[in-house]
Order: sequence, then C-alpha cells, then structure tokens
Amino acid sequence: MLKDRLMDYTESIVKRATYTINGVVKEGTIGKVVRKGDSITFYLYIDDDTQGKITNAKLYDVNGELLESKDYNTPKDTLATATIGIKITIKRE
Repeated sequence: MLKDRLMDYTESIVKRATYTINGVVKEGTIGKVVRKGDSITFYLYIDDDTQGKITNAKLYDVNGELLESKDYNTPKDTLATATIGIKITIKRE
C-alpha cells in the first residue's frame, strides 16, 4: 500500500538523467523503468557513438533537483549502446 504509492511517486517525479563520460557531463536518456519487489531501477541509454569511461550517473526530479547519484567505472566503446542502471530501494522495516 504505502510502498506501492511511494514507488509510484518516485517513478512519476524522475524526469531527467545525466551521466559523466571522460569527465564530461552529458544528458542521458531514461529508457526502461523496472519495478521488482522493493526496488525500482531506472535504466539510462548511452548512444552508440559515445566512447570512453563512464564514471557517474544522476537522476533529477521535475524541479531539476538531484534525487540520486551513482558512481561507475564502466568502459564504453562505439560497438554497442550501453545501458547503466540506478536502483532505488523502498523497504518497510
């Protein structure tokens, strides 16, 4: 009940994503959003043409406020589209 409403709310307010590759912050594309159990994962897609090392990704709300940040150390070449995820867990204790 409450958890489901919080997950719905979380999904509804995430409106923008960025990622850092080779020290440069770029706009990300939020693709898939997957809800499973206590977690909601936002997947960011990075273009085929982009290459380098992904070091960070961030999610922002409808007001442009930072909601979540995750560090990475992920190499990306131009052979395929990369997908990185930011997972948020809402758990009742």
